[in-house]
Amino acid sequence: MSTQRLHAKENSMYELSVAAKYLTPRWKQLSVSIITIISILVIAVVVWLIVVFFSVTSGLTNSWIDKLIALTAPVRITPTRDYYNSYYYLVDGISADSDYSLKTIGEKLAAERSDPYDPSVDEETPSSWSKPDHLEDGSLKDPVKLAFAEIDHLKGFAGLAAADFEMTVANLHLRLLRTKSSARNSSSTDEQQQGMLSQASYLGSLDSGNPWLLKAVVPLNETDLSNLLNNLSLNYLGTQEDSTNDALLADNKTIRERLAAFFANVAIDKLKTPDTGWRLPQELLPQNANWNVVLVMKGDVIHRILIPQDPDNSSQLPNKSKFTLKPATLSIKDGIKTVKMADGIDKNLPNHAPFFLQGSVVLPVKLIDSSIQDARDISNVRFKTQFFIQGSEISGTISYGNLQIAKAQIQSEFKQATENSPFWMYAIKHDVKEPNLELILPVIENMGEGILLPKGFRASGAMLGDAGYLSYYTSTATLMQEQRVPIFVAGFYDPGIIPIGGKYILANKQITTLIRASQNLEDSTLSNGINVRFSNREQADLLKSRLQKAFEDAGIGQYWKIETYREYEFTRDIIQQLQSEKRLYTLLATLIIIVACSNIISMLIILVNDKKLEIGILRSMGASSTSIAIIFGTCGIFIGIVGSVLGTLIALLTLKNIQVIVDFISRLQGYEMFNPLFYGETLPTEISLEALTFVVMATALISLISGIVPAVRASLLKPSVILKAE
Repeated sequence: MSTQRLHAKENSMYELSVAAKYLTPRWKQLSVSIITIISILVIAVVVWLIVVFFSVTSGLTNSWIDKLIALTAPVRITPTRDYYNSYYYLVDGISADSDYSLKTIGEKLAAERSDPYDPSVDEETPSSWSKPDHLEDGSLKDPVKLAFAEIDHLKGFAGLAAADFEMTVANLHLRLLRTKSSARNSSSTDEQQQGMLSQASYLGSLDSGNPWLLKAVVPLNETDLSNLLNNLSLNYLGTQEDSTNDALLADNKTIRERLAAFFANVAIDKLKTPDTGWRLPQELLPQNANWNVVLVMKGDVIHRILIPQDPDNSSQLPNKSKFTLKPATLSIKDGIKTVKMADGIDKNLPNHAPFFLQGSVVLPVKLIDSSIQDARDISNVRFKTQFFIQGSEISGTISYGNLQIAKAQIQSEFKQATENSPFWMYAIKHDVKEPNLELILPVIENMGEGILLPKGFRASGAMLGDAGYLSYYTSTATLMQEQRVPIFVAGFYDPGIIPIGGKYILANKQITTLIRASQNLEDSTLSNGINVRFSNREQADLLKSRLQKAFEDAGIGQYWKIETYREYEFTRDIIQQLQSEKRLYTLLATLIIIVACSNIISMLIILVNDKKLEIGILRSMGASSTSIAIIFGTCGIFIGIVGSVLGTLIALLTLKNIQVIVDFISRLQGYEMFNPLFYGETLPTEISLEALTFVVMATALISLISGIVPAVRASLLKPSVILKAE
């Protein structure tokens, strides 16, 4: 046996060496070499395009599904008509112990008694009601508590947790108060502009234990922080009339407390001057300097002196027709300022002459903590700074004024509750394992409840810290009366491609409960239910089947409808379309690979014709038909493997730099190649193992099949016929 194995090994090595010899480029077989190289390149290009395409589309699909789950859950349980018609649900409406009001699932879960009805106090139950559903011990069957108990008993699902959800509708009104710096004003005087943003929206309750939501939250940027910081000086309840007068300056104590909380969670590293320029404090001017400046003159009077950061760059001013811009050289010697005009005339400047640094200059800063205790508003907060203007060092203390945040470090995750909580949504990741996450929407006194908006609101001008209210209507004895809940923007999230995502607002549960109680939404299966979360969403179908069996065994199956994320009414069609497109793309990719590998057939047929004499010699020396077939079949597989490896390497390089490529194409065509509203700020950059496995296996298999026909043809050649013909 060992001798046979040795001979088999020697034969296989010999066949591989012959195949390698045939594939080595040679001048004598130039046509074969050219076709071989072309075949490898074609396969490489096909593999490259397919891997990149499937990796991006697979990444986007997973991202969209993750965002869907962030707003819902992999499995959702909603009440059926039997639930809403049951004695268990309706009895709260006639029970004094329930304040004669119907209860949500969350309230039912928290209630001490499943049956609040007291026949000695409450009115008689209507005869039209269905009979109470009792347990064997005679107590009222509680579908809510039993459902949560059955979920808790399930095993084999990592991260399994359940929470009730509520959904309602409300009208969102946001006041967009903006501070606009004027080029004519000093750094402490700004113009206030106000706009209103109104939107009829869906309102959903925040699931504080939902880890998927963190993947959808849009990171805060410096513009958001600047807007929030400017609004912290205001008290705006949002319940007054929509006018500029309902934004009142908060008292000094409140402002200082808010600033202390803000800077406890934000470390500002750099500030930026407004686009219109920034008045340089006189105390920052050096004792000695020589600068190229631009004099802004009105007649013979110097209105201001512009100092470009770059001596070759001059700032632009609005309404330039009212002014004359004259280049000059500024000399400061021992504090005395002299301007030398272009015509050579020297002119002394008064000490009060305003110096303005050009717009959008970034200043490195460090907060002076003690300034918060003395601040009357944000403009009084002071920073230490050190920077250079045309080679001259500028250092000292500056006030925030109308500067803007250019770079900051933001803290949004904590290990435990903090006294100075942020004014944006944040997470507390506890040391204990269950529950290990708590998401919190903050509440600011005299501003309202924090809400989380879809990122599409940013395109309409909404920013972090914008305040307003949610309005809804409640019925009274004679009319419908508008109610208002003060709110402010505490962050944004990416809803992906969910149809209702652009209008779906997340708020604290007490807000949704308050608004939902005023509306008759019991008949809507989307208004209340149970979200079931777990780590691996691919187990959704398994969990659904096990829950259905558990509910049937517990006698509550008729009260609940269980759906996976693939079955939700508002996403079912989208997910089915994505799956159909994936199958179509897979079919097209297979056809493209077949076409690409067809070159292998041509190459091997030419190679067989070119090597007829060698085939005859090998056969006459004892080589079997199988050996000849293996030699040429190996050539086909080798071309497929080399092409696949080369294409995969190029695909990895492309995915690593895909955003650079997309940005370049976007600049060429003049608009975004992929709309960030749907595709996110960046495209996926990770290679899809599923796509890579499919392409490599398909290429290898088709290459093998492509090599079979020429290989069989070569093995069937008779050595006597070949040698006689030669």
